[in-house]
Amino acid sequence: MSIAHKNKSDVILYAALKQFSENGFHSSPVSQLATRSGVAVGSIYRYFDDKEALIHAVFSMVDDTLQKTITESADPTLSGRDEFIQLVTSLTEYLNKHPQEFKFLEQYYSSPYGSDKKHAKFLSDDSVDLSNPFVNLFSGKTKGMLKDLPLSLYLAMTFGPIIFLLRDSLSGLVTLDDCLIQQTAEACWNAIKA
Repeated sequence: MSIAHKNKSDVILYAALKQFSENGFHSSPVSQLATRSGVAVGSIYRYFDDKEALIHAVFSMVDDTLQKTITESADPTLSGRDEFIQLVTSLTEYLNKHPQEFKFLEQYYSSPYGSDKKHAKFLSDDSVDLSNPFVNLFSGKTKGMLKDLPLSLYLAMTFGPIIFLLRDSLSGLVTLDDCLIQQTAEACWNAIKA
């Protein structure tokens, strides 16, 4: 892939991220994506087979960056509790600083586009992604420290409060600072610890 090809593809991806996070998938026709990208409609189809492929490509771009950020914050030398709090803090801080990515991911995982990925990544017994720091933590060193719950409930009790807090922050209902993020992380831990 040439540099020009890569750059135009990136321009389309970032414009699509903005468009999807602001207007949703269904209210973002390819013509609007092209206008926002500054490319012709046909150019989008040179890089992506269709709008669905573009949506999945935006997800991959956003998820790769998020996973890298979270993985870099993981510290296996910490206790299970402290590593959990560090991961929740890192996730919350990142998504708070990147509201477009948060809006996109929330929409993606709640849509038919992302439901299969969510299941495979977090919930399927056959293909759970152990490279995900949260899944790895819940399956590894915190065993015996946590209530006996299915993985899906650990995830809901961890990500649910974060999602609601981030929504309230984006709406201006709360000011998300380090203290509130720390309190949220500790409350999530207390909800799942044995």
